[in-house]
Amino acid sequence: MINREKYSLLYVLFLLTQINFSQNPITKEEGVSDPHIRVFNDTIYLYSGHDSSPEDKLWNMKDWRVFSSTNLLDFTLEETISPKENYMDDNSFDCWASDASTRNGKYYFYFSDKKRGIGVMVSDSPKGPFKDALNKPLVAPMHDPTIFIDDDKNKTPYIIYGDKSDTYYVAALNDDMISTAEIPKPITIHGDLWKNAPNWMDKNYVFKYNNTYYLSWGRDYAVSKNIYGPYQSVGALGKGHHLDEFAHGSFFWWKGQFYHVWCYYLKKGFKFRETIITYCHISDDGKIVTDTQFLDAHFKNGVGQYDASWNVIEAEWFYEKSSEIEKKGTLEKGFLLTNIQNKSWVRFANINLNKQSKIEFTVKNIQGKGELEIRDGSLNGKLLGSVFINSLNQKKETQKIVSTIKKIKGKRDLYFKFIGDHNFYLELDSFKFLE
Repeated sequence: MINREKYSLLYVLFLLTQINFSQNPITKEEGVSDPHIRVFNDTIYLYSGHDSSPEDKLWNMKDWRVFSSTNLLDFTLEETISPKENYMDDNSFDCWASDASTRNGKYYFYFSDKKRGIGVMVSDSPKGPFKDALNKPLVAPMHDPTIFIDDDKNKTPYIIYGDKSDTYYVAALNDDMISTAEIPKPITIHGDLWKNAPNWMDKNYVFKYNNTYYLSWGRDYAVSKNIYGPYQSVGALGKGHHLDEFAHGSFFWWKGQFYHVWCYYLKKGFKFRETIITYCHISDDGKIVTDTQFLDAHFKNGVGQYDASWNVIEAEWFYEKSSEIEKKGTLEKGFLLTNIQNKSWVRFANINLNKQSKIEFTVKNIQGKGELEIRDGSLNGKLLGSVFINSLNQKKETQKIVSTIKKIKGKRDLYFKFIGDHNFYLELDSFKFLE
């Protein structure tokens, strides 16, 4: 007979080995490198390289990994993609950076065969299994692909790849996602940041915001009004926390929030990396601001969870928000949430509570009359507390408002729900819990 209790315990232990719980780095001793995160069907998928051993002094990369997450708190290993499954050599150690995309109900995985070329695999699922679509490179030579889907009427797909020893290249893809629609074109980048970058600099990432294309590499980035360039260097993505020339990474939006992920070497001289994640902002003047201040204070905690004992929880660290709310600010002055109106809401997930009895909100530029409700678990969840807001009582631009809340313990999702008259408007800067 099967010992069901023993079997169940073993199964639970197996599942735990497949899940990496939230922290920085986001996985533990997995060798997650060159992270590209894509969001498919409201699920986060991390497509990464895999550094084989902490003792490797060369890039010994035997496969790629696919992780998924639905909450930012844990990343489940869904698939290991082997070079045996594509045109590369069965025993290849050259599984360099990758990316993924979707079109016409299919999912495409683009992989580097060291610097020799970039291949493409296809699947019916973002987790795989993936099958080689061409049995040869899609483009060659060079490596480190980013797949970018533009917001034009055709949703034109592009592949961007290469390194500074030659150049970065860009080419439109056909609708089949496995063939190029044009000869790849070299990208010109102006400015000292690119001029002074190491000759080997590779691993680009491209995204678009407010009709501007952002092209990043390592620590720095450039912008252009045209996907083909030329691009003008702007500055650093952030400061500290291994944001340097080795910080191969990517960006993604999820539930209205913007994030930056990148990898770093754990030990100098050894080719073994892990991946960091933090909140990211685009300032009022269009600059990228990686929130390393959050990492300074809460590195191990990671994103997507909070502690009521923190001195302050910044509004821009939200987990989810209603669509009309906007994030505004600058690196120098800080960030806040604006355009909060009647029926607006903000969610902060997994707040670790321990008998806190009050919340103090820092708000700005109140207009009209309204109420801020604190709901447990959902927009219509249990009412934990509320506070009335009236512009007539506003003595200065910034104001502190306090709500008593029912004492609850444990990790809870709190929703801040705003109800007001047709003139109601405010900006949320931060909040903190009081005993």
